[in-house]
Amino acid sequence: MELETIIYEVKDKIARITMNRGDKMNALNHALWDDLLAAFEQAEDDPEVRVVILCGTGRAFCAGWDLKSSYYITGPIGQDQWTTSNALSTLRRISERYLRIMNIPKPVIAQVHGYCLAAGCYLEMLCDFAIAAEDARMGHPVGLGGVDSMPLWVTYLGMRKAKEMLMTQRIIDGKEAERIGLVNRAVPADKLEEEVWTMAQALAEAPPDAIAVQKEAFNTHAEIMGRGALFAYHRQLNALGRVGRSGGGGLDLDASRARTKAQEKQD
Repeated sequence: MELETIIYEVKDKIARITMNRGDKMNALNHALWDDLLAAFEQAEDDPEVRVVILCGTGRAFCAGWDLKSSYYITGPIGQDQWTTSNALSTLRRISERYLRIMNIPKPVIAQVHGYCLAAGCYLEMLCDFAIAAEDARMGHPVGLGGVDSMPLWVTYLGMRKAKEMLMTQRIIDGKEAERIGLVNRAVPADKLEEEVWTMAQALAEAPPDAIAVQKEAFNTHAEIMGRGALFAYHRQLNALGRVGRSGGGGLDLDASRARTKAQEKQD
């Protein structure tokens, strides 16, 4: 399988999906978003793969949606303005991909280092487990107001902490992310890959059918609690907030400034 922006490897029953736009902090452009789905589908369809690791190259796990070229920000290809119809369609397709990744029947571990912002946090929340470097930088700095397309903040953090994170746009480190439940655990940066691999190996040795049934049960439990309806509600409000804006005028424009500042600080 040839992918433009993903390094896909399988070893010891474990697939490693590595986002490979390190020079762009693995910001999700059209190609990376498409390649991610293709890589997850490849891992799901391969009977030799029992566990998936999602990680990134360079200084970031993922710094969010690409502000210059992405389905989420710049809008439908070939159309220069958001309308009710194309906004609802675009956000529905994005939401369906979120759920597609969440529902693959194999356990997925996010290996979070560096910057994990906005849609980067979305990606790690879609995974079953997340292990972060203690010095990782995590948050949702996309401008005050508006409704994000990811309803899992409340699921993981509870209402009050989710409000704090999104309304103040505070960026936290990996240790605090562990404390509030955004990730499973935080470890020193030089131990991150080893810690993730150890967990992946343990999961790979478990009976795959039993793990698949467990994951299906958890996902069905989430659906009974209204997960699907929450995804629909968030994407609909997010879409309606775009109507009348020009392409590139979505709700995440301030993320570019946040990423620029983050890069300047890192330099």
